[in-house]
Amino acid sequence: MTTRAWSAAAALLVTAAAAVGLRLFTLTNKALWFDETYSVFVASLPVERLLVVTAINDAHPPLYYVLLNVWMAFVGDGEFAVRALSVVISAAVVSIVWLFGRRIVGPAAAVVAAALVALAPAQVAAGQEARMYGLLTLTAFLSWWALWAAASGRRSWIAYVCAVAAMLYSHYYGFFVVASQAAYLIWVRAPFATWKRWIASGLGVMVLLIPWIPALLGQVASGRAWPTFRPPLRPALFADTLASLVVGRPIFDTMGVETLHPAAVWALAVAGAIVILAGVRALPGRRESVALLVSASVVPLALAFGVSYAVHVFAPRYLSFAVPGLALLAAAGVAAPETARPAWLRAVVTAAFVMVLVANAASLARFYRQPRLDVFDWRRVSQTLAEAARPDDAIAFLPGFARIPVNYYFRGPQLRLALDPRALDAEGPTGPRMGLLVTALAQRPRVWIVTVPPVPPSVEALVAALGRRSYGVTRRQEVNMVRLMLLERGRR
Repeated sequence: MTTRAWSAAAALLVTAAAAVGLRLFTLTNKALWFDETYSVFVASLPVERLLVVTAINDAHPPLYYVLLNVWMAFVGDGEFAVRALSVVISAAVVSIVWLFGRRIVGPAAAVVAAALVALAPAQVAAGQEARMYGLLTLTAFLSWWALWAAASGRRSWIAYVCAVAAMLYSHYYGFFVVASQAAYLIWVRAPFATWKRWIASGLGVMVLLIPWIPALLGQVASGRAWPTFRPPLRPALFADTLASLVVGRPIFDTMGVETLHPAAVWALAVAGAIVILAGVRALPGRRESVALLVSASVVPLALAFGVSYAVHVFAPRYLSFAVPGLALLAAAGVAAPETARPAWLRAVVTAAFVMVLVANAASLARFYRQPRLDVFDWRRVSQTLAEAARPDDAIAFLPGFARIPVNYYFRGPQLRLALDPRALDAEGPTGPRMGLLVTALAQRPRVWIVTVPPVPPSVEALVAALGRRSYGVTRRQEVNMVRLMLLERGRR
């Protein structure tokens, strides 16, 4: 190996090691939030049952759950183990950014871009979460690499078909990536032969998706494919999301975005725009590179935002896969040869880039300091129950999904009943199933009710029904936002 090759390999190893270290740091400080425990619940099922449950109850395709199923078979299902899969995937993203970046923006910019992705809070968060967002980033960027290589005559289109199919089996936002790839081909004025191969590849992808298409149609028809919890759709959300992906704000947690002073928001947005535009300007002889990076980062965001005016599907945390393209554009601007711009412009771009780095580092530090990923903290809830519950107690979960995270952390012998989240299983004292529910619970001397706001009316109906069986409330407790209630027989 030449000295240059050794230096490149060393840069890749150092960057990948840094990425792994940043993702392992405080990996288990925060409890798994509900979606992560749901991932473990689904992935713990036999693969045949896993596919059925995902099709019936989930909003996502199954590839991540299948991978986690295999991973847990070898590594286990502890907090560190299940999140470690995302660490590996996220570290692979950093390596792919470096490897592909060398070809489209040059070796120096590729190192800078890989370092940016390693540091990016959205990517670190995805790399610490037992969900499919890191896998979406990896497969999406691999599909761009495969498309670029195939369209350039360097590789077979089979690699592109496999990458796109894996992406669409990872997350449905992959359809926005496919549409963006069509925009890229239009932008670079791809020849008719390339279009024919791209369309043929699309047909190949559809063949690979055939087994899942009925499930996808069922998810879309039921509304599960696009959950209703979304941030309000406002014009500024597009620019705010794009700027946030560059400067590391917001952290893509479950409960909102980091709050900054408006002046700081504008300053960071301007700094990010300067660095990105410098990257576009630094690649005048690489029109295809600019087209690819813009199409990979900005176009999917614009498509998701535009579609949301008809059907609200816009979720900023799903868009963390845009970070690699933006990082490569930013790195191209910073790493451009000194002869490519006057000294004053180099100083402006360098200052803006420093602001971007500082903002990313500050946001990442804030992410590490956050005590939890959401407002429920199921680890503490389960510890509270484990310390206070007796083996012959009963636990009623309302809404029923609360049983999944509690069962992950606390696997005691208590009778556990999950109630329908719409309270249909306990609709008033004379509800059709209230009697059966109360009869089952009344076999135990103590009954716990676990609920989360907004508390459904069936909680009071259940308490009243148990009250007629001589149960009285002896304990009420809130653990963050989870509400625990203990009823004991003969304590009215």
